[in-house]
Amino acid sequence: MTQQAKVDFDQYAEKYDDLLEQNVAFFGEGNEYFAEYKVRTTAGLVVGQPKRILEYGCGTGRNLPYFKELFPEATLVGCDISEKSLEVGRKLVPGATFFTLGNPAAEPATEPFDLIFVAGVFHHVQPPQRAEVMADIVRRARPGADIVIFEHNPYNPVTRKLVSNCIYDADAVLVPPPEMVRIAEAGKLTVLKRTYTLFFPAALKAIRGLENFLGWLPLGGQYFIHCKAR
Repeated sequence: MTQQAKVDFDQYAEKYDDLLEQNVAFFGEGNEYFAEYKVRTTAGLVVGQPKRILEYGCGTGRNLPYFKELFPEATLVGCDISEKSLEVGRKLVPGATFFTLGNPAAEPATEPFDLIFVAGVFHHVQPPQRAEVMADIVRRARPGADIVIFEHNPYNPVTRKLVSNCIYDADAVLVPPPEMVRIAEAGKLTVLKRTYTLFFPAALKAIRGLENFLGWLPLGGQYFIHCKAR
């Protein structure tokens, strides 16, 4: 497999949300819809109130306000390889803590997390490095912690088309769900659930309730896996 040139997210930090908005316009929803959808889905998987929540690969932090809304007592932390994206996140979510990935010696000391949320990260990681990234996620989780990972569904032709047209997905190598499960299990996680999601655009929002029964169908725009740390 040919190595893809790594996308520099620093150059997109200030306009990332605008670019995302353009990329998902066909769906008939703003990018806030997708952020809230993923966070609310994650919250529905978690039992109780996590005290410490990490978004690994948080980008500009656009998901964190929804975690703040649903878990107001939790300590929120975001990390990413793009320092410029984190600068945007600090303004967006002033109550959260952010740190840059890539230099473990420079990372702030943190306690283990009760919930780790990972959305759209692994398709930016080249396949040979995915096990290493998973190990980095797992080491930050306390035993019994929930880890929820969302990824684009490579079985959906519309998703593949959107990714191929997206400038900040130039390095993307989509991760088939069975591979994502294998990576998680190799990282010593217990996979509790694998579900396809995001089936219906805004024009069909009246029937979105059917998504609760379609998680087995590999036509959703994305999928997620819900794992437990051992």
